[in-house]
Amino acid sequence: MTIEEMFRRIVRAHLGIILVCVLVPVAVAAALAMNRPDPTIASLRLQVVSGAPKSATEAEGMSSRVLALATTPSLLQPALMAADGYRDPAKVAATQVAAQRLGESSIVELSITDDDPIAAAKIVAALATRVALFMNEGDRSTFQDSAAKLDDQITAATAQRDKLVSQLRGIADVTARADLGAQIQSMNQLLSQLSSQRATLAVDNANRDRVVLVGNKPDIRQVQSSMLPQLALALLLGLVLGLTAATVLETMRPRVNGIRALARMLQAPVLGKATEDLGSLRNTMALAARRQGVDAVVLMPADDPDEETVSKLLFELSGRAPLAPRKLKSPSNTPAGLDDNSHVFELDEAGGAPFADVRFTGLSAVTPQDEMTAGVVVVSTGTVLIRRLDDLDDVLKAVRWPVLGLVHGPARRRFGRLS
Repeated sequence: MTIEEMFRRIVRAHLGIILVCVLVPVAVAAALAMNRPDPTIASLRLQVVSGAPKSATEAEGMSSRVLALATTPSLLQPALMAADGYRDPAKVAATQVAAQRLGESSIVELSITDDDPIAAAKIVAALATRVALFMNEGDRSTFQDSAAKLDDQITAATAQRDKLVSQLRGIADVTARADLGAQIQSMNQLLSQLSSQRATLAVDNANRDRVVLVGNKPDIRQVQSSMLPQLALALLLGLVLGLTAATVLETMRPRVNGIRALARMLQAPVLGKATEDLGSLRNTMALAARRQGVDAVVLMPADDPDEETVSKLLFELSGRAPLAPRKLKSPSNTPAGLDDNSHVFELDEAGGAPFADVRFTGLSAVTPQDEMTAGVVVVSTGTVLIRRLDDLDDVLKAVRWPVLGLVHGPARRRFGRLS
C-alpha cells in the first residue's frame, strides 16, 4: 500500500469525521475562551532576610519556602475567607498561587490569580500577612520554651545559693564554713553560666531576620489571555482523535479508495469517465470489446451507489444510434486551397459507425446469445468497500467473462463512509 492510498483511505475517505473531530474541540475551546474574563494577578513582595542570599540556590530555597507556606491549607483557607464567594483551596493552591524570587535578592513576590481583581487583592494581602507571621513566629515557641527553661534553672540556682548563704551565717566551724563557701562559689558559677546563656538567647532572638511586607497595597495587573495556545491544543487533540477514529473505522471496514487502486486489483485499465463525451467513451469501450473478441458489453456497478450511473449510461448508449463522422464541405465562396476546415469532421447520422454491432447491456438483460461473447465493464466512483468488492469478484468468477476495463463514475459529494 502506497502513501497516497493510505491518505485516500484514511484521510480523504473520512474527511467528514476528521473535520467534526477537529472543529468540535476548537469551537468548544474558542467558546470557553471568549466567555471567560481575562484573569487578574495580585501580588505582594516579602523581604525574607535582611541580607542578600549567598547564592542562587539559597534564593531559590527562600522562594520555595514561601510557596510551600502559601499553599499550606491551614494558611491558605483562612486567607480565602477574605474574598467573597467560595474557592476550592486545593485548586487555588495548585493553579493560582505562585512565588517568584526577584533575581538573587532576598525579595520574594507572592501572587494570586483570580477572575475578580478585588478578591485577588484581598486574598494576596491576607495570605502574605499570614505567611510573614508564620515565618516570624513559627519558631517562637522554641525560643519561649528555651527561655522558660533557663529562667527556671536560674531561679532554682539562685534559691539554692541563697539557702547556702543563710546557712553560712550560723556556722562557726572553720571547716564547715569553707565547704559552704565552696558550694556557694560553685552556685555562683552556675548562675553566671545560665545568665550568659539567657542573654545570648535574647540577643539571638533580637538579631534574627524578620520577614516584612514590602508595601501594604497589592500590585494588581490584568493578564491578556491568548486564545492561540488553547486553540492549537484543541486543534491537535481533534486531529489526533479524528485520525484515530478514521483509522479504527478503516480497520473495521476496509475499502479500496481510488479508481487506479481498483484497476490494479481487477487487473484492468481505466477506459474513461462517465462524465466525458459519450461518443468517445462508447468507442473506447467498443474498441476494448473488439480487442477481446466481445460482442456484448455488460456494465456492472462496483457498489450500490454506482447503479444509478450504470442505468444512466445504458439509457444514453441504447437511446440513440451511433454516429459516423463525415467531412465538412468547403463553402462555395472559399477559394480553392484556402479551405481551413478541410481537416474538420462532424457526426453523420446517416452513415455507419465503427463497432456498431457491439451491444451494451446490464447483467439482468444478458441474452443467451450474449452469454458466450460477453465482457464486463465495471463502473465505480473509485471508492468501494472490500466486502462489496468481494461480492463483485464472486459474480465475475461465476460468469467467467473478461473484465474489459473500468469507467470512473461521478464522485458523490458527501462526507462520511460508504453505506
